[in-house]
Amino acid sequence: ILISIPAAANADPTKKKINRCPLRPSHNNNNNIHRPPLILGHRGASFHIPEHTLQSYRLALELGADYIEPDLVATKDNVLIAVHDVDLNVTTNVHTYNNGEFGDRARQSEANGNQWGYYVNDFTWEEIQQLRVKQRVSSGARYDGYDYLFQVPSFTQIVDLLHDWNTRELPLIGRPSKTGGVTGLYVELKKSYYFQQDGNISLADLFLDELAQHPKASELLFDHVTLCEGLRYDEYRVPPLVLQSFEGNVLEYLRTKFKERWMDFVEEDAILASGVVNVTGEEDDEVDHPWIPPLVLLVSESKCRQESFWFDVESLHISGLGPNKNCLLPSSSAMESNDTVAIARAKREAREWVAKAHSFRLAVHPYTIKLEKEEGGVPQLFSSAEEELRYYYCELKIDGIFSENIAIAQMVGAEGCDAEEAAPVVGEPTVCIKEERNLWLFGVAFLAIGAFLASIVSTYVTFYCKKEADTNRPLPLPEVDTSLELVPDEEDEII
Repeated sequence: ILISIPAAANADPTKKKINRCPLRPSHNNNNNIHRPPLILGHRGASFHIPEHTLQSYRLALELGADYIEPDLVATKDNVLIAVHDVDLNVTTNVHTYNNGEFGDRARQSEANGNQWGYYVNDFTWEEIQQLRVKQRVSSGARYDGYDYLFQVPSFTQIVDLLHDWNTRELPLIGRPSKTGGVTGLYVELKKSYYFQQDGNISLADLFLDELAQHPKASELLFDHVTLCEGLRYDEYRVPPLVLQSFEGNVLEYLRTKFKERWMDFVEEDAILASGVVNVTGEEDDEVDHPWIPPLVLLVSESKCRQESFWFDVESLHISGLGPNKNCLLPSSSAMESNDTVAIARAKREAREWVAKAHSFRLAVHPYTIKLEKEEGGVPQLFSSAEEELRYYYCELKIDGIFSENIAIAQMVGAEGCDAEEAAPVVGEPTVCIKEERNLWLFGVAFLAIGAFLASIVSTYVTFYCKKEADTNRPLPLPEVDTSLELVPDEEDEII
């Protein structure tokens, strides 16, 4: 179906424009985009604060994450909330709440491998608001002082939080033009197959409906059709919304529905004015369907090693891959035995894996960086999370990383891969020191002059202070009556 409008009549059909910011900027001779890998706040800043809470997302925003990442599941009354597991007992106090008020809700689910649990789709949104969240990792490496203080948030609340941050707060704290632009939303639809089988709930349709109904979603996530048109060749901005799933069929379904329902999400004038007139043609989504968010296929360790994997990838309309980091690491046995041959071979295969993904124009966002030595944390191959990150950033050349500690990922990215030169930031000029080696001569000259002047000033100040000290003896300090009761002021009360 072609929409004929005057605004698009003058568009040059032979010169297509990228109307949406791509998830992975193309690296070719036509641009000079250099920036550290994207930082994806895994379930917020979940190393510091219990995962999937507004407080955890807020901290991730303050620490400078490029994205916050909610896992969305559905309640009994069809409200999308952010919880990683369909079993609420993993990260909430559902089992002990109000002396076991919900004890009779525990059951087995065939759709979840007959495991016992307090399944989220057996609870209403009102009931879930009564629960409190705890830290998932209980090894002692994480602070548990925030356990059972914060609530499970709804998708609506998360969109409100991000909209408020991007539109009201971010411009006021001196970072409106931070690398990558404003912070985006990196959404995972969690276990769509489970909700379809266990509760006859279409998680994808529920997500699309809530997205269409939210009054701020269009401005926050879709008013970016022409966002990249005015950027310089060396600038880059992250797409405001990314959708991820382990289920390729769910991603294809979302793509189809976004094409059908585009007027639910984007102002018609914005689409038409951009010169995008082909609504159903099988073209490049970044050009002809810019309102479709980038779609990312999450990849388990077993999936990435299957012979048919790349054939399956080629059949999907996706923008990126989110592999389990074990897909890019030597086997546990090779690391335990320090088998240098096997480790070298595995690293070479990992580089080839990432390069192959890039040849498909796909971004690579592995999961997950954790500081712990156990529970899926730092592999034996590395001494720290910093060393692990340098491997992904500098050896494998990934495009982004899921991290539970935002600051560590930011720090390693800022250091860059050259020990003597930090990674340049998008939008800032790259300083070519090699072409201006004579600058150090001026530096030495100014240093010598400064040292000479400092010695003169130091001599004068020493003489003057000694003279003053002889004529102005300090008065003795008064004695303090320790029997008096101190009364705190209002500022002490607030702290």
